[in-house]
Amino acid sequence: MSNLARKIHIHNDDDDEPGPLADRAVQETGRVLALRDDGAVVVRTASGNHEARRAVSCLIAAEVDDLVLLARSPRDGAFVLAVLRRDPAAAKTMAVDGDLDLRLAGGRLRIAAQQGVEVAAGREVSVVAPVLRADADEGHVTVRSLSFLGDLVRAELGAVKLLAARVDSVLERLSQRVQRSYRTVVETDQLRAERIDYTAEKTVRVHGEHTLLTAEELVKVDAEQIHLG
Repeated sequence: MSNLARKIHIHNDDDDEPGPLADRAVQETGRVLALRDDGAVVVRTASGNHEARRAVSCLIAAEVDDLVLLARSPRDGAFVLAVLRRDPAAAKTMAVDGDLDLRLAGGRLRIAAQQGVEVAAGREVSVVAPVLRADADEGHVTVRSLSFLGDLVRAELGAVKLLAARVDSVLERLSQRVQRSYRTVVETDQLRAERIDYTAEKTVRVHGEHTLLTAEELVKVDAEQIHLG
């Protein structure tokens, strides 16, 4: 049975039980001296300086002057198992290599931060949910190009201000109901339609320096009184 499985022996100072050298592992604490470009760190312990890599289970990336827990063996090398202590004012970084999935079998996931939350990605950020809610006192969105596809947009706003160089709309039907409408056109206002129907309960006024009314077949003016001139 001993040929099929090997036990990793954790070495303590008062444990002198002999064992195969290849299977002997040692845990000790140490201080991080330097960071390598390939992700390795140099840790100073009571037994000397050791170059180690971060264990998969150690999510906090070690920084210089951190107190860390080191495990080393002649066969597997040295690994930083945990960051034990760091200056409380220093930032902490959770780092992993490759893809990372965070899964909850049940319950809710909450992220809370007093100073703010930032999400940055070099490529796509995707959110998929049956319901998406956002609640804030003030919002700012900067998008170079935006595409929106949906069945219904419902908005209740106190005021809307829109500034654009050009607005193009293609609609099957446009229905508006307003209390008062004011529009100022600096240059040209042009309307093309198959039929135009204007109805005013009181007064219709058309005024211009030059006013032209033309028709290909019929012009009809009907009123109780008609004043020209």
